[in-house]
Amino acid sequence: MKSRAETLSRQAKEQLAAITPSSRREALAEFSAIVQAAGSVNLSGGEMTVSVVTDNEYMPALLARLSLTVMFAPPRVTFAKHITLTFERGKELLVLLGIFTDGAGGFRRVDGIAEGLVRRDSDKRAYARGAFLGSGFLSAGKNNHMEMSFSGEKLRGDVAALFASADIPARQGVRNGKYTVYFKSKEKICDALTFMGASKAALDLQEEMVVSSLEKRATAQQNCDVANIDRAISASAKQIEAINALDRATGLETLDERLRTTALLRLAYPEANMSELAETLGVSKSCVKHRLEKLAALAAHYTDKKE
Repeated sequence: MKSRAETLSRQAKEQLAAITPSSRREALAEFSAIVQAAGSVNLSGGEMTVSVVTDNEYMPALLARLSLTVMFAPPRVTFAKHITLTFERGKELLVLLGIFTDGAGGFRRVDGIAEGLVRRDSDKRAYARGAFLGSGFLSAGKNNHMEMSFSGEKLRGDVAALFASADIPARQGVRNGKYTVYFKSKEKICDALTFMGASKAALDLQEEMVVSSLEKRATAQQNCDVANIDRAISASAKQIEAINALDRATGLETLDERLRTTALLRLAYPEANMSELAETLGVSKSCVKHRLEKLAALAAHYTDKKE
């Protein structure tokens, strides 16, 4: 039986592989990232081929679709211990994907993501998606970890910058000679999955966060002091009253994602204290306190305006 983490990682890759790029530019970005992350160059008899070796069962259909979108011959697929997808005319493919250039300076590798390949937000999402499909893995539970690995330091920095452009800061490291981009908190992993397009996997991870929080809270409540519980309930009641007033005044759907998530979590779990809310959201207690105070201030603003 597969673990929960394996199921979630598989689900995320299945969702990402099913996304159809809306333009040739997006297809080129995703295709390039996959080859950068999982591809290798082979020379035989003076001919160059490019191979992608993977255990991702969705990759053959995805690469065939991307190939047709960018008007390149689909790969030859072989199944053994792993799935191997081989592209003929490898030199032409590498130039098309911006991984190599072939000009006055000769045939040489591009350092990082090719200039102009990811100009638009949709291109950035497509490239990040391809990078995760090519070399990513996801683990959730006691050890929350989402990681992608690359052969070059510049490429690692460029991929991290794609996520940073969406206000999702990534950590950078080195593992087994590879340069890695990774996320540790469940909140950032959810944000990264949503950015790439795996929103269902992100929602499932958020559900797991809530379940985990409930289990921890059940244990913690046995040792809670009655006075602390009363204070938490009193504060929670005021927060819920403010959130409900804000919902009546303008609707919670008008809030940004972070405030809306905090508001909905507070409504769903009125007995949770600041530490438990912070742990569920993957942020600090001060951050939760700031968000709840902002919700209260917004509620007061709309109430005063109405009067």
